[in-house]
Amino acid sequence: MLSHYLVTLYRALSRHRLYAAINVLSLAVGIAVFLVLFLDVRFETSFERWIPHAEQIYDIRTFGEGPLAGFGSADATMGDLLEELRAENPGLVGTRMWGASATVRQGDKVTSEQLESVDPSFFQVFDLPLVEGDKAHALIRPDDLIITQAKAKKYFGDVDPMGKTLTVAYHGQVHALRVVGVLKDAPKTTDLNFDFLVPLKAPTPAQAPFWYSWGSINLNTYLRFKTPEQAKALDARFDDFVDRHARHDIGLNAHKSWRQRTVPLLSGHLFEAKDAAVVVTLGLVGLLTLLLAGINYVNLATARAGLRAREVAVRKVMGATVPALIGQFMAEAVATAALGALLGLALCELTLPLVNAAGGLSLKIDYLGDPSLLLAIVITVVVVGLGAGLYPALILSQFQPASVLASAKTPGGGRAGGRVRAALVVVQFAVAIAFMISTSVIVSQTSFLRHADIGFNREGMIVMRAFESNDLTSAQRDSLLTAWRSRPGVASATSADIAPGVDDSTSNSNFTRPGQAGDGPVLNRVITSPDFFQTYGARLLAGRLPDREHGGDYPAVLPTGRHAVPSAEAHQPAPNVVLNAGAVKALGFKSPADAIGRVVREGSGDGVYTPLTVIGVVTDLRLRSPRRPVPATVYYGTSGEFENAVAVVRYAGVDPHAVIDLMAADWRRIAPTAPFSAKTIDQSLGQYYARDDHQGHLFTLGAGLAVLIGCVGLYGLASFNTARRVKEIGIRKTLGASTSDILKLLIGQFLRPVLLANLIAWPLAWWVMQTWLSGFDQRISLTPLYFLAASALTLLIAVLTVAAQAYAVARAEPAKALRHE
Repeated sequence: MLSHYLVTLYRALSRHRLYAAINVLSLAVGIAVFLVLFLDVRFETSFERWIPHAEQIYDIRTFGEGPLAGFGSADATMGDLLEELRAENPGLVGTRMWGASATVRQGDKVTSEQLESVDPSFFQVFDLPLVEGDKAHALIRPDDLIITQAKAKKYFGDVDPMGKTLTVAYHGQVHALRVVGVLKDAPKTTDLNFDFLVPLKAPTPAQAPFWYSWGSINLNTYLRFKTPEQAKALDARFDDFVDRHARHDIGLNAHKSWRQRTVPLLSGHLFEAKDAAVVVTLGLVGLLTLLLAGINYVNLATARAGLRAREVAVRKVMGATVPALIGQFMAEAVATAALGALLGLALCELTLPLVNAAGGLSLKIDYLGDPSLLLAIVITVVVVGLGAGLYPALILSQFQPASVLASAKTPGGGRAGGRVRAALVVVQFAVAIAFMISTSVIVSQTSFLRHADIGFNREGMIVMRAFESNDLTSAQRDSLLTAWRSRPGVASATSADIAPGVDDSTSNSNFTRPGQAGDGPVLNRVITSPDFFQTYGARLLAGRLPDREHGGDYPAVLPTGRHAVPSAEAHQPAPNVVLNAGAVKALGFKSPADAIGRVVREGSGDGVYTPLTVIGVVTDLRLRSPRRPVPATVYYGTSGEFENAVAVVRYAGVDPHAVIDLMAADWRRIAPTAPFSAKTIDQSLGQYYARDDHQGHLFTLGAGLAVLIGCVGLYGLASFNTARRVKEIGIRKTLGASTSDILKLLIGQFLRPVLLANLIAWPLAWWVMQTWLSGFDQRISLTPLYFLAASALTLLIAVLTVAAQAYAVARAEPAKALRHE
C-alpha cells in the first residue's frame, strides 16, 4: 500500500512539474521563514531559563507615577530596600546585585570589566552550580572573588585559578581579590552579568546618603519565593510599606509617586509591552508566511482537481473507499510538505549565518540537542501537510465515477470551487499588502531615526565613558581634557554626568517657582563642565549659554538640592542654570524668553530649597533612546569635580580613528593605570537602534518572501486557468474580440481579488503600524502614501506575474486554439 502511494505521488509530481515545483518551492520558502523567525522568537523568550529554579525568582521593579511619571520604570531599587523588607518580613530570601565598572591590573596591563557586588545570600536566590569551589563558603570573606570560566581563561590561561589573586579597582578603592569559585559561562540568553562576583559591603549613611534615600535607584534587588502567591502577597503590602518608609524623602502617600512591585525574572527581558509586541509580531509573520504557502497548495490542488478526476473515478470503480482516497491525498500533502521542509531547512541553514551577523545573535539549528528542533520540524510538516491537504482531499474524494467517466469534460470544481480559490487569493494578497505597507513604514522609521533632529549636532563626536573611572583623579581629568583640546582636528572637549548612549547616570529633583504651592514637578538634573553646550552644538532658544566670564555660571561647589539650607540663611548669589524646552513647559513659563532671568527653586517645597537663576534655554537634547521622551532638564555648570563624569570630544576634518589614537596616547601618558576606551557617536547611539534594525530586517525578510510566495501561487493559478480557457479565448477571437480585449478580460479577472484584498489590508496595516509607531517618542507620520505605494506595487507585481501568460494566450491563432486539447 505504501509503495503504491509513493508511486502515485511520484506520478502526480512528475506529470505536472511546474505546479509541483511551485508547491514545493512555496512550502520550502514558507517553512524556511517560519523556522528562522521561530528560532528568533524562541531566543527572545528563553532569557534566564537556564538559571535553576528561575520561575521562583523575582526582581523588584520601580515605577514612577504622578509627579515622577517622567521617570518611567526601572528594574532597580534604592540600596537599603532589602534590609528594610527583611526587618518586616523575617525569613525573606533575597540578594542584591550592585554593578560597577572595575579595572583589573596585571603588571603593566590594565583591562576593564563589569563587576557585581552581591550579598552572601546570593546562592540562596541564584542556585548556580560552581565548576570549582564551594558555594556554601563563598562570598563570605571581603576578598572573595567568583569568576566565570571565560574570565578564568582570560586572566590565568590554563592554570587552575583557584586561590589565585587579582588586583581589582572598583568603587574608588583597590582590592586584592582571591578566586574562591568558578562559574560556568552564561549563555547569550541572559541580561545578567556573573563575570565577577564579590561580597557586597553597604556604605554608611555618611559615605553614601543616596544608598538610604527613597527616590534613588542604585542596584537590583532579587527575591526568591516558593510559590507565586507569596510574591502576590508582598505586592499587596508594598504600597503601605512604601508610604511608611518613604514619607520623609518622597512625601505623604509616597506610593502614588514611587510604586514598587515584584516582576518574575523570566518576564524581565520582554517586560516592556513594546518589546513583547515586536516578538509576537515576528512570530505572526512566520505563521502567516507558512499560511500563505499552505494557501498556494490548496489553490493549485483544487484547481487541478479535474486533472485527477478520472483517476479517482477509476479507483472508486475498483473498490476504493472515500476514507482511503482522503488518506491517500492527505499522505501526498504531508509528503509534499516534508519535501518542502527539507528544502526549507537547507535555505534556513544557508541564511542563518547572515541573520546572526546582521543581528549579533547566535541562533542555530540543533536537531537533537536541548531544546531540539527536530520535534518542531516534524510538527510543522504534519500540521502544514494535514492543514493544506484536507480541503483538496475532500474535493477530490467526492467525484462521482458515473458522471466523470460519462463526460468528455473534466470537472473543475464549479462555481463554489472558484469562489473558494478567489477567497484564498484575497487572503493571500491582503496579508502580502499589509506586509508591504508595514515593511515600508518600518524601513522609513528606522531610517528616520538615524537622521532625525536630536537637538544637537551628532556629527563628529567621540564619547569617552572611561572618563568616569574611579581610577582617575580630578587633576588627571583636567589634564586629559586640556591635552585633547590641543590635538589637531579637535574643536572642543567637555564632560557631564550624561552623554549620548549613557543610561545609568540619572539624577532627579523637585523644582518650583517662587509662590508655587506644593513640591513642584520632578525634573532631570544634569551637571556639566565648561563648554558643554558649545561642544554639543546645542541650539539656543533664548538667553545666553554659560561661559567662564560669568562667575555664577561655573561655581566650584554645586548646590545640593533637597539638602540645601533655608533660603533665609543663604547669602551667596543664586547659581545660574540652563533649562531645556521641556523644563520651560513643565515649570509653567509662557515661552523660553519668559524664563530668562527668572528664579526657580530646587528642593522639597517646605522652605528648604536652593534658588537658581535661569540664564538660557536650549532645545531638548536627545541623548538616549528615541522610544523615550526627552526629560525636562535643568543644566548646572561647575568648575569642580562631580561623579559620573563622561567626556565628549568634538572633532572636524579628520579621521575619527586617528583622533581616538591620539586620545589614547594622551591617556596612556596621563593615566596609565586606568583602561582606555572610546566610541564614536554612531557606536554610542547605535545601541538604541540595533534591536529595531535587527527586528526590522527579520520582518522585511519575512514580508518580502511572503509576497514572493503569493506571486508564485498567483503565477501557478494563472498558468493553470489560462490553459483551461484556450478554447473559450479562441471562440471569443473568432467572434471579433481583439488581443487587448482578451488581455483586459484575463488580467481583470485575476486582479479583482487583489484589489479586494486592499479593503482588508489597509485597516489591518494601519492599526498594527500605528500601535508600533506609538512606542517611539520620535516617529514618522503614517501618511496615505505608504498604503497607496504598497498597493500600487502589489498590483504591478500581480500584473507582471500573469501578463506574460495572458498575452501568449491572447495572441494565439483562433484555429489553433479551437484544435487545442
